[in-house]
Formats: sequence, C-alpha cells, structure tokens
Amino acid sequence: MTQPTLTPVPPAVGEHLVQALDVGYELVLALTEGFDDETARRAPEGHKPLVWFLGHLACAKDYFSTLHQGTPKAVSEEFSDNFADGADTNFTYVPPLEEMIEIYRSTHQRIRDFVVGLAPEDFSRRTPVLPDENMGEYAEQFRTLGKALALTQMHDSFHAGQMAPLRLALGMESPV
Repeated sequence: MTQPTLTPVPPAVGEHLVQALDVGYELVLALTEGFDDETARRAPEGHKPLVWFLGHLACAKDYFSTLHQGTPKAVSEEFSDNFADGADTNFTYVPPLEEMIEIYRSTHQRIRDFVVGLAPEDFSRRTPVLPDENMGEYAEQFRTLGKALALTQMHDSFHAGQMAPLRLALGMESPV
C-alpha cells in the first residue's frame, strides 16, 4: 500500500512577513561590507555617510517596536536625537561601525521576533499612541500595525537604494 502524499502545511502568515522584512535588512547589511570606521563616516557631496543610514534605520525600527510592541526604547535618547527623522546629526557622536551594525541588527531582530507570531487579524490593529510629529505624512499610516510594518520594511529598501550610489561615489563596488 502506498502512503498518501501530504499537502505541505503553509507557513504561518508571520513567517512570510519575516521573509519580506528580511529582504531590505539583508540588502542593507550587504551594502555595509568593505566599510571600516573611517569610510563609514565619509560622504561625498550629495550623499550621507553609511553610519547615518544605520543609525536612522535603527531609530525607525526602534520606533516601530515602541509604538506597536510596547517595548522600551532600545536606543538611547541621545542616539535617537542624533539619527531619527528631523535630527541634525552630529557625526562626532557616532559609535564604532561594528556597534552601529549591531544596533541595527538588534532593532531588526526585535521586530522579526514579534512578526513571527502575528495573525491576519493583527494587521488592522491600531495603536492608541499618536505617532511622533516627525512622521509627517506617514503618521496616520504608522498608527495601523500592518501599514507600519510595510512602511518599516520599505524604509530599509529605500535607504539601501541610496547606499548603493554612496558606495560607488566612494570608489567601492556595489552588490546591487
């Protein structure tokens, strides 16, 4: 007697979202390859330095977590004030590159761990907390979990698209 073929059980919704969330994240990490502390702080005219992107993206991920997961801030107020939207970045206050990458990784991991457990009905959930005024046109979208998650994922990819030309302007090859 032959065994019946089992239909594969589709992964949970959260698992699909984690894969999507990881795309931009992995692209950002690939774009950090070959930088050292000195080059990570340099930016030719018309570009921002690599450390700005890492700090800015970490702040955005941390903001998502505090707003939708209710977690305490993962980055210091000083770090947030230096890299969040609307900040006038002081590049004398920048941790070493490896630390910046680790901050970015840890803020991503926090969201990733949260997303795995989401169910479809969670995506329409709204936070009672009003988003920060620096969110501008995205403030209202950021109140709904599903929209905030999509914006957070796209944010990494958007800035990865700016990091690639930075690499080229610094005389480095770009993986994209």
